[in-house]
Amino acid sequence: MSSNREKKLNKADVRIGIWKFVLSFIVLSGVSFICVFFFFKSYDIQRQGIRKEADNYRDLLTRSDLLRIHVDSILYRMDQLDINRVENDIFLKNSIMDDIRNARDVMGKDTADNFKHYSILMKQIEPMLALKKQIIDVSYKEQVAIRDLSECKGKIGVINNELKVDPTRKFSGLRRRR
Repeated sequence: MSSNREKKLNKADVRIGIWKFVLSFIVLSGVSFICVFFFFKSYDIQRQGIRKEADNYRDLLTRSDLLRIHVDSILYRMDQLDINRVENDIFLKNSIMDDIRNARDVMGKDTADNFKHYSILMKQIEPMLALKKQIIDVSYKEQVAIRDLSECKGKIGVINNELKVDPTRKFSGLRRRR
């Protein structure tokens, strides 16, 4: 005894309802899966980005250490050049210029961004070397002039000693004094 209100559902309506449920379940499951997939995908992308930035930072630190070594070497050689402890200034200047070139190669494209202080230092070293070269040239000319002066003084001393001797005293002739 069924009432009028309770309609008997026909099979087609039941089938359509089941398909609607299955399709909506599949769509919602797909959307949920896509959300989870993109969540993990974004996590991987962020992790790769962080790893890349960390590798770049490690590379930057390595280059910074290498630059510090080059700059220390340049400063040591500049000190050696300053106190004239080397015999061959040209070799030392060439060595300094090679170190400057190597430092610039290490800096590379990061000159403006990460190595501003090293870049400024490298730009200021070349005029300092030119000035030091001029100072060394003047010092060398001064040493040559002092050496020439001392040679000249020595020759003048020898000549003065020879001129002090009266040539008539050493004359041994027949002439007698009366």
